[in-house]
Amino acid sequence: MFTGWGLFFLVLFAFGQAAAREKVWVSSYDAKLKAEKSASSETIATLPLGTELLVFSFDDRWYHVSTADGKKGFLYRGRVSFEPPTGAQGKVGEDPLGKLLSGVADSNIKGDSADTSRSIRPLTVEKEKKKEPKNELVLQDELNNLLSRRITSSQIDRFLLEGKVGEYGE
Repeated sequence: MFTGWGLFFLVLFAFGQAAAREKVWVSSYDAKLKAEKSASSETIATLPLGTELLVFSFDDRWYHVSTADGKKGFLYRGRVSFEPPTGAQGKVGEDPLGKLLSGVADSNIKGDSADTSRSIRPLTVEKEKKKEPKNELVLQDELNNLLSRRITSSQIDRFLLEGKVGEYGE
């Protein structure tokens, strides 16, 4: 009799633990699933934006997760969200400006919380000149120049590493 109830509670506990596991989604482009809780450890897989993950644990800024295809590893907390991300057009993984505005559309900054104290400062002559309307061709050239700039993932990783920012922080 005891073994039957013991087995029942063991199975119930195991299913309860599996059901209690949390789901998170990859919230950054090309997130790297690491073998250990370190940005310098081996990369197991590169996960695209919106990948659903199952969380085993969270420790020291790193999530221990598994993917739908069974890959297990660690992902830095800044690369996941508790809700599936959407792109600027409402489609996961799509950003027409080359990842430039990812996350801006989903900003939690509200208009009521914006600080307007700077608006009462007097304008200088230089600022008045900047207010003058520009020629549309000049604006188009400036926009084209801005959009032609590309920052690669490796450049971003190098910046984070050298500055000890995010997952490279201590």
